[in-house]
Amino acid sequence: MALYIGLMSGTSADAIDVALVDFQKGGRIRLVAALEKKWSEEDRKAINALCTPGENEIHRAGMFGCRYAQAAAEGIRELLIRQKLTPEDITAIASHGQTVRHEPENGFSVQLGNHALLAALTGIDVTCDFRSMDLALGGQGAPLVPAFHQEICASPDTPRYIVNIGGISNVSVLIPGHNVSGFDTGPGNTMIDLLARKYLNQPSDFSGEHASRGTVSAEALEELLDEPYFKAKPPKSTGRELFNGDYLNRSSILQNLCPDDMLATVTELTAVTIVQGIDLFGEKGEIYVCGGGCHNSHLMERIAFHAGRSGHLKVAGIREIGVDPDYLEAMAFAWLGYKFINREKIDMTGITGSSEPEIMGALYPAPKSS
Repeated sequence: MALYIGLMSGTSADAIDVALVDFQKGGRIRLVAALEKKWSEEDRKAINALCTPGENEIHRAGMFGCRYAQAAAEGIRELLIRQKLTPEDITAIASHGQTVRHEPENGFSVQLGNHALLAALTGIDVTCDFRSMDLALGGQGAPLVPAFHQEICASPDTPRYIVNIGGISNVSVLIPGHNVSGFDTGPGNTMIDLLARKYLNQPSDFSGEHASRGTVSAEALEELLDEPYFKAKPPKSTGRELFNGDYLNRSSILQNLCPDDMLATVTELTAVTIVQGIDLFGEKGEIYVCGGGCHNSHLMERIAFHAGRSGHLKVAGIREIGVDPDYLEAMAFAWLGYKFINREKIDMTGITGSSEPEIMGALYPAPKSS
């Protein structure tokens, strides 16, 4: 038994997902237990403020890095107590950190997290910084999860597309006989959440109730789809640097809609761009959805509608193939930590465009008392 803890806090900035994963002999990967460590509203505002340039941001970034370590350590301690485990039972923590900037065109991506502090607080070795080597080798640094999806989600005879809808949406392309591929399709929950907070005074349009009552504005949708990112060929990745409130403001028509129509239109944008991204690969197959977006029933219906028109076989939540939709990304980072500790290279060339397979990550060993 080799136990790792994976940590993931995504662009939606709602929580740190904490997953305890067992890497067993014979290649079996098992989710043992998981929990969600919610960010407070103050924490969420701090994260969002750091995603754009602002006053005193170096100090604020340093302070949030410490806050991330403290929150992650609290979640890990809670999980270990529940499972009656000690730090000595865990091989390593694999932490994604909190993305606040992603600029592959400039050669960097910033994930905040004081991982030395996390190692000191937990007494467990911490692996982190999984994007930097990929960027150094000419890759996009994202998405990182398709190689893991290939390991646990692929079918030997049917093309499968694993769609993760967090703040940004990405797709893993698992076609039998082909190398794994994947990229960010674009909008996920970020702009839906933005509109819900602004007009509904709630964190999100959780099940798509408001969007389902609204009417899609074809004109506003066309304006939003007139974005060069959607026409760019993979490998490609994106983030809140592009898909944010300023992007929505480009559509003068959208600004004049009622809130339900706004949400209907932006939800449709997410569904359309996901299916358009999948259709770049030509192969019809099964689409399985994970991440927070899989709980938005209206969004799922719209993805199914567009996928059906394109001739895909099915659209379903990823739980249908035995995978927990909420902790798949945290499991993926546990896997990246496992690969790093065992010095195993990961081939990201067909995913991010990096020049060669690479060992991804860095290590903060836990302090050992003499």
